Amino acid sequence: MIAGRPSITFVVATVVFVFVVITFMSSGSVRSQLRTTSKPTKLKASAEKHSKSDVFNATLGFEKVFVIGLPERSDKRDALTLMSALTGFKLSWIDGVLGKTMSDKALPLGWNRETMQDSNLGSWRGHVNTMRRIVEDGISSALILEDDMDWDVHVKTELEQFASAARTLQKDFHRNQSLESSSPYGQDWDMLWLGSCVTTFDEHLPEHLKIAEEERNPRKVLIFDDPTVPLPPHILANGSFSWDDYPPRTRIVYVPGDNVCSFAYALSASGAKKALHYMGLEGQYKPFDNHLSDLCRLRLDGMRCVSVVPSLFVHHRPKGRISADSDINKAGQNEEVREVGFTENIVYSTRLNLGNLLRGMEPEKQWAE
Repeated sequence: MIAGRPSITFVVATVVFVFVVITFMSSGSVRSQLRTTSKPTKLKASAEKHSKSDVFNATLGFEKVFVIGLPERSDKRDALTLMSALTGFKLSWIDGVLGKTMSDKALPLGWNRETMQDSNLGSWRGHVNTMRRIVEDGISSALILEDDMDWDVHVKTELEQFASAARTLQKDFHRNQSLESSSPYGQDWDMLWLGSCVTTFDEHLPEHLKIAEEERNPRKVLIFDDPTVPLPPHILANGSFSWDDYPPRTRIVYVPGDNVCSFAYALSASGAKKALHYMGLEGQYKPFDNHLSDLCRLRLDGMRCVSVVPSLFVHHRPKGRISADSDINKAGQNEEVREVGFTENIVYSTRLNLGNLLRGMEPEKQWAE
């Protein structure tokens, strides 16, 4: 930590950087460091040790882990059920919705069936149904996954590091309604965006998307020396920056400006209410993830969001028919077969290591580094 003389405390307050060392539990002697890139915040390493953190429980530190998926995609349910069992957490399934089955009377304000795909409508309804479930059942927090996700074999250690960084960011969040129960991810978040495909930081937004200066929060916490972060050229999802600006194997936890793809996100009880209000009642005229990004970017209803890049949950491209990848995009006539599956940004892919995990063997990297 950089220190200054007592007579220039104002200067000190603007240049101090915080380093927190966290033991990377599942990957040998490698250590990761957290550094906040703006307001000085002093963290004690001893306070950040979470050997008994709820992140390591059967729901990853949330009350529930929901997966949204169409019932007929039994192949995806088979895969995620096995993957979660082998990495130590439990899923609860939410049936997806076919947009063509929805009544015109139930369409969100602004939706145009002639220009928007019914599959996008069904995706929106499935996510909103999950938000409503959280509110109806009084669930304190829930992680929401899409049904084609993959994650690192060491996901719980990754989440523990993310939790520490998220708590650091929340130190200057407004406290309009804190979590009713204790969360390892902090007490003042509404949404944790843990899986996206494109990231644009707040300060890099184009003029038409920028919010008022006083509402911006460009703070970041950097997790250094994380062996589950891929090296170039395999590290992706940077809509507004170059990975060359950061040391290799750096993961960035930040207040989101604009994200694309709703692979995985968590909602607190207050966050679910805010999301249900905006996403369910205020109208939809573009894909669900674009509106979800607006909810965070504009801080609507006081929404407080934290995100991470590279993402911890990412869409898996399995071996087999490429047309089976997505239930949103229309399948074309191309019946090309993918010979080898892959997942962007995940070093020790759970999906690709199922055989090793079942045999009790060490997981293997996707790429030679």
